[in-house]
Amino acid sequence: MSDNPANPAWIVGGPCPMQLTLGGGSGLILRPPTVAQTLLCALGAGVIAIADRAAVYASIGPLDAALWLRAGKLFVMLLLFCLIGELLIARGQLRANDSVRLNSKDAGVSSDSRSLSHRTPSWWARRSAGFRGCCLTVCLTGLMLLCWSPYIKWLYPGLMWYDTGDEIAQFYGIAALGQPSGVISAHHPVFDTIVFGGFAKAGELWFGGYQAGLTILVLLQMVAMCVVLSASVVYARHAGAPLGSAMALFVFYAIFPFLPIFFMSLVKDSLHAVFFMPWLLMYIETCRQRLRSLRSIWFTVGFVILSVLSALTTMTGFYITALSLLGLVFVARGDENAGPSAQRQPVAMTALRGVAATVAVVVILLVHTVFPAVTGKIWNIHREDQNQILVVPMQMTARYALDHPDDVTDEERHIIDALNNVSVDRMKEVQNPYLADPVMHLSLKDPSYIGRYASVWLKQGVRHPDSYINAFVSLESGWFSLRRTAHKETGPLPLDVLRADSRSIPNQMLIQGDNAISPSFAQMSQYQGNESGQVTVRRIWRYMSSTRVLRLFTYTAVWSFIMPLFLLFCAIRGRGRDIRARLMLGAPLIWSLLSLLPNAISIPLKPTASRYIVWSLYVVPLYIALLRADGVRSRAIEHRE
Repeated sequence: MSDNPANPAWIVGGPCPMQLTLGGGSGLILRPPTVAQTLLCALGAGVIAIADRAAVYASIGPLDAALWLRAGKLFVMLLLFCLIGELLIARGQLRANDSVRLNSKDAGVSSDSRSLSHRTPSWWARRSAGFRGCCLTVCLTGLMLLCWSPYIKWLYPGLMWYDTGDEIAQFYGIAALGQPSGVISAHHPVFDTIVFGGFAKAGELWFGGYQAGLTILVLLQMVAMCVVLSASVVYARHAGAPLGSAMALFVFYAIFPFLPIFFMSLVKDSLHAVFFMPWLLMYIETCRQRLRSLRSIWFTVGFVILSVLSALTTMTGFYITALSLLGLVFVARGDENAGPSAQRQPVAMTALRGVAATVAVVVILLVHTVFPAVTGKIWNIHREDQNQILVVPMQMTARYALDHPDDVTDEERHIIDALNNVSVDRMKEVQNPYLADPVMHLSLKDPSYIGRYASVWLKQGVRHPDSYINAFVSLESGWFSLRRTAHKETGPLPLDVLRADSRSIPNQMLIQGDNAISPSFAQMSQYQGNESGQVTVRRIWRYMSSTRVLRLFTYTAVWSFIMPLFLLFCAIRGRGRDIRARLMLGAPLIWSLLSLLPNAISIPLKPTASRYIVWSLYVVPLYIALLRADGVRSRAIEHRE
């Protein structure tokens, strides 16, 4: 490890004669990018430039000088952003007085500081780390609730989303989502349907109206998220983040308006966050402790419970949770920095890996086998076709049929028409390059044709890969672009219209600031909302989206691509085993980002599209705070060893 206290080994990867020290003793050291970091920024700039063009024209071509010029400008901006960010992240992290530990056993504090604390112990210093952490969490929760209270007032009794209304209606036996009365569709997570419907039914039984139960749910959700986000701040501080970084994390959580607005909404993604965020903290702690946290039975039981709940509350949550848990068996394998206990007790580490594998298997069985079996005996649940994996391929097929209508053979047409509810001829009429729902939405006509369709899909892709590339890039462009088409059409959107009217607007997140009532939910008694308060929160978001500097936080690509790219930029500087450890720590973030790709929409043509990326608003800032803390922790481990 580096001996320079302002030059932590996790980020420098060894001495560099070209590093530039700024500001004397400020701890600011500017280092040139590595080859890998430079290539990463070049690749990122190219992706943004191509996505910008696809988000406006639904095509990546032509690859002309204007495209490469924009890519060059973006490369310079990305590289400067990442270098300056890396410089600030590493700034003076290893000074002994830079962090006050919640854990009295942590190293990295000077002997003078320790002896001083021993000579004059305060009541607070004598408390256990767990007690102090709980007290701080409670205090921060109260302060965050105070900051969120205006939004609670404006949006009380909560925002109803379209999909949630369908779920509640089905719980009450009303026909929805193409299913008859009394049937619950598994198109949305069944667990969410049970929670939303259960609270509505409880409100009806105990308070005389279903909306009272939903109001209790949304208020519990707000309080729970304040607790979880406050605990995240305390955890980042405990991990070694300087006080200023922890305070910045708290301030962002407390005042960024999208968060309280979203958590005053009844939607599966907001419910998912209540379980996903504490699960993420436990996952990170398990990685940081090299699986030693799994020695605690209570920790392991809690980890399993949160894993199950996180996996049940969104469709992608299962894959993110399961893949992350399965990866835990590789933690500390071949890691020289795993600590003396791991090196002296290989049998113990093998046992811990066995526990990690058992946790993964138990969670997969509970979510994938036990829960469906139990709920299937209580409710009439219709298991939807597993058509989500075909959303993107079918969008490519639709673009192929549009670009090359005479190249589709009769046999290929028969197979596609037999599989999908939307025929090849209709695909050309209803296709929207930025939304796959018009081409394929709830179900398949005959799933037995999936195998033959896969063969057709491959053959057509070989014949005309340009159509597939344009379809894929257009559909996914919203996660990477800074500009987007000005059209907001959620129905058919012909390519000729885009080419004739190429106006563009910033690709910013949209909020749903009002109630969206589905036809099935409208059959229940009217859902009441605070319309004047909803107008206020929409005005606040419009103001933030149009204000200089502040509006940068409203760009979708900032959260789905640019900030994750910065985290990767910092992670890949160093030694191979260090990079592996960082990627393992960030596995939930990586899988969450990859889970964006199968979605039917990326450009926010409607407010509901932005819900797919809301998780990044609270996960990415936490990882940045932990990145800031990592240098302190590395130094502490070095001192202990």
